[in-house]
Amino acid sequence: MRSAGILAIAIVVLAGAMAIPAVVSAQGMWGPGMHWGYPGQPRSARAVTIDQAATLARQMIARYGNPDLVAMEIMEFTNNFYVVVAEKSTGVGAFELIVERNGVVHPEPGPNMMWNLKYGHMAGWGSGGMMGGGMMGGWGAPTGQSLTRNQARQAAQGWLNQAFPGAKAEEGMPFYGYFTFDFERGGKVVGMLSVHAFTGQVWYHTWHGTFVREKELK
Repeated sequence: MRSAGILAIAIVVLAGAMAIPAVVSAQGMWGPGMHWGYPGQPRSARAVTIDQAATLARQMIARYGNPDLVAMEIMEFTNNFYVVVAEKSTGVGAFELIVERNGVVHPEPGPNMMWNLKYGHMAGWGSGGMMGGGMMGGWGAPTGQSLTRNQARQAAQGWLNQAFPGAKAEEGMPFYGYFTFDFERGGKVVGMLSVHAFTGQVWYHTWHGTFVREKELK
């Protein structure tokens, strides 16, 4: 009976997410061209390359001092570079970084900061070099998530069917409290969105611009 109840709740969440094309957006709060990071972080006079951006991201991760964290993938967009940071021990996504075209590295806005139960809710750069020390570590990993990755992908696809007809959500990456999905159309990456793991709410990433290329970093 309990499992049936949980399934019913999941179906309701998915139905709501797929029926309502509303989307959370950070537009207006965060956007391309942001220039912030830890104090004294150098900026390049020229636009950095994808390899330079990967190096800068790895340097920032090293400043956090957690050997379990590793940069898995970097994606280049016209506005910035996007980097997935994961836990080596679990394979779960830890957090997401943005490397600006001028080389400034900072946490990605949106779900990464607002929905991330283990590494999120950051106030800024802490003395350790990463997100504010007092804002991390106390949240802990969730004991369970209402939606599986497949269910979250269904919610993402339901939203895409209305907002980006013909687009398809890819496999996606689980983070603590949400999932992030790239989506493609005609065999090309079009954009990125995240799905809240407990509510099925969709948050479209408005700040990347047009996809250019991607590179595995493991």
